[in-house]
Amino acid sequence: MWGLRYRFGTLQQSLFAYYSAVFIVFSLIVAGLLYVFLASDIRHRSEEQQRQLGVSIVSNLDQEVVKMNNFSMNIVYSNLVKEHFSHYLAPAEESEQTLTSDPALYKDTTTLIDVILAIISSSNTAKQANIYDVNGKMLGAGAFNGQLSVDLTQRPWYKETWERSGWRVIQLLQGGALPMPTGQGKSDQPYISLTRVYKDGNYVSQGVVEILQDAGTLFQHLNDLQASNENLRIYVMDEQNTRLYPLSPDGDNSQAVHFDDVDLIQNLSFPPDAMQEITDPLNHSKQMMTYMTSQETGWTVVVMQSKQSLFASLNRMAVMFIGATLATLMLILVLSYLISKRVTLPLHRLQRIIQKTGENDLVSGQDSAHLFKLEHPGSIREMDELNDTFIRLNQQLVQSFQDRLAMKSQETEARLLALQSQMNPHFLYNNITNISIMAEEGMNEQIVAFCGHIASMLRYISTPGKNGVPLSQELDYCERYLECMKIRFEDDLHYEFHIPEEMQHIQVPMLMVQPLLENAMKYGLGDTPPWKLNITGDMDAVQQTWQIHVEDNGPGMEPEALAKIMHYIEQSQEWERMPDLEINGMGLKNIWVRLKLWYGPAARMQITNKPSGGVQITIGGSIGKEHD
Repeated sequence: MWGLRYRFGTLQQSLFAYYSAVFIVFSLIVAGLLYVFLASDIRHRSEEQQRQLGVSIVSNLDQEVVKMNNFSMNIVYSNLVKEHFSHYLAPAEESEQTLTSDPALYKDTTTLIDVILAIISSSNTAKQANIYDVNGKMLGAGAFNGQLSVDLTQRPWYKETWERSGWRVIQLLQGGALPMPTGQGKSDQPYISLTRVYKDGNYVSQGVVEILQDAGTLFQHLNDLQASNENLRIYVMDEQNTRLYPLSPDGDNSQAVHFDDVDLIQNLSFPPDAMQEITDPLNHSKQMMTYMTSQETGWTVVVMQSKQSLFASLNRMAVMFIGATLATLMLILVLSYLISKRVTLPLHRLQRIIQKTGENDLVSGQDSAHLFKLEHPGSIREMDELNDTFIRLNQQLVQSFQDRLAMKSQETEARLLALQSQMNPHFLYNNITNISIMAEEGMNEQIVAFCGHIASMLRYISTPGKNGVPLSQELDYCERYLECMKIRFEDDLHYEFHIPEEMQHIQVPMLMVQPLLENAMKYGLGDTPPWKLNITGDMDAVQQTWQIHVEDNGPGMEPEALAKIMHYIEQSQEWERMPDLEINGMGLKNIWVRLKLWYGPAARMQITNKPSGGVQITIGGSIGKEHD
């Protein structure tokens, strides 16, 4: 509760906070709902895009396999093949025939090969078509054209093909396992094999038809998709979870079931046709995965895309949405500020006028009606009435302030003149005493020089010093005084001035430094000469202050007297009026009072006993005069 009160200390702050809170909460709710809707829509479209990609891949693979399957069925139901099987590949054949020994076999074989090649070349359905009988005789057309005798039981598909008795069997075979004695093709090139048992009209198994297609050709569409999108990964697995795609560089796909991504798919119970987020075991990146199973082939197609790339549009939208939201919030803050300022503008203007008047305008004595009149009156009648009432009230305030200011200025000037007038007879009293002593000692020539210095000094102190004098004149006066003392004490007195040149122009009160020297001559010097005085000065250009130090080599001040004068200086901070002072013995107190009247809080006076003996008195103030 107290925190809210402190924060909303003004009407404008309260209105600004309330308006901003309401508008911001409303805007954030609308922005949040809009973002959730748009994000959901983009995610749904991305999911549908990935699903459609998977569907297109499945459809493309199904088409390729269907072409191979139709090719095999055409061969199975071909009359030409039936005749070839019955005459030349029959299992009851006792003598082996060759193409060179039997012209009819040669003609029938070449005709069959030509037919198969025509089908292959017209549609690029397969790379190779092979027809086997149960004895291992093979007739091939495609990359290899001719007859071979093979061990049918060693073919990878043999057992499953005979077990399925006429249903197709699809497997991935390596090039090294193909019957290519001519050396055509690469030995490590993989092929997709489609096989089925061929039966006669009595449903008796006669042999096997094998259709081979280059795996690179079958999966060309998948290669093109991945080449166009580096963040896309596609996997194809058969019904035994053997990886068919991508093809292993070394041609060994037998360990595909242990591939990290595929293994992850097998172990997780993800529903098909639905996009799921997974962590890639290879690089621990976030991936979006969709998989589906072909009804035609039983193959499982897995589509993976980087989450960052798939939802790139969502990320861009999020950045734009954040930017738009921040811009909207800034606009709301500006509007809230303008609205609250509009409501509180008359009060704020009146407050600024009052603050300004309290610092400067009351001193100048300008008319109150002019000072407090609003330049642009508000539309609130109560504010206009408050302004008029305050104008009338401050007419009396301005007059009272001016009267009190004039009285205070006159009082300060009267105090300075009174103190300076006290210093003049004090100076005469001390120097007449010195001349009397010198006359008793017969120092006539010295008295003449002494009187010359006194005449110059009297001219100085008789000059009106209402606004002070340059420090250079005050120092000249001090030097004449010390010359007078030098005439009296001769070589027993030594003094030095070390005042920076830049301090010479500073305005200081008249008779500010000389009384310190006179005080040192009277109380600070010991009984045994020589007596030494050192006058130094320094100025702080940053703080705009100056200081003068007067040091002697005397016995120092009594602790009780030092404590008394420092207590007097400390008590002066609470003075309400100048204390009554007498001519006799007034030196240090008089100087401090005039410093206070002249410089105010900037006045400084410090008296310390030096460890080596003697007293150091420091006075100082600001470079500018304060009491005006």
